[in-house]
Amino acid sequence: MKQKLSILISALLTGLLMYTPVVAADAAEYTAALRKAENTLCDAESKVQLWSTSDILFADGVEAAAAGDYELAIKLVNEARIHGELAVATAEREKKTWQRHVPRKQP
Repeated sequence: MKQKLSILISALLTGLLMYTPVVAADAAEYTAALRKAENTLCDAESKVQLWSTSDILFADGVEAAAAGDYELAIKLVNEARIHGELAVATAEREKKTWQRHVPRKQP
């Protein structure tokens, strides 16, 4: 019985020593996601198509990072980036649609 207990404790200690916790998100990942989101949102804003939700998500992500919750911060700024990408796609689609529907002078 004593031997089984010592083997169990050894196995448990070995497992604990070999365990390397996976950090879900860190400041470097957040910074990279933040830069991507900033660039995308600037692009959407330059095309006059920035969505009102993008700024809110972005600001909430910055707040979460300031509070140390990088996992939530990355999730929020990535969502803001996606909104920015969709806004850019909308702007491009609207530009093409407008060009197709503008009446042209008949010769």
